[in-house]
Amino acid sequence: MTLERAITSALQQRSAGAMFVTELQHALANVAASGALEAALHTLKESGALIVVDHPSPDVHLHDIDLRIVAAATPDARAAVQIVWHEFLREFLAAHRCS
Repeated sequence: MTLERAITSALQQRSAGAMFVTELQHALANVAASGALEAALHTLKESGALIVVDHPSPDVHLHDIDLRIVAAATPDARAAVQIVWHEFLREFLAAHRCS
């Protein structure tokens, strides 16, 4: 199985149809190194098979965290990305307190 196919398969297995790049990297840790994953993401994005959406950090403590979300390029991909992002924000804001 190619890395591109593994990425597509991992996204199809998610109920939301989208996931953070860091989650994808973890899911494919046995398949590819991070450099190979970035190259495969770029290839899929350039071919139009994948969308990658970057979000601004909601907190200064997350400034260096990769908050990109990927989804297969389908008609509802943007909505899937927003569902994942809003779920993350909801959980983050419920648990995090700056001091």
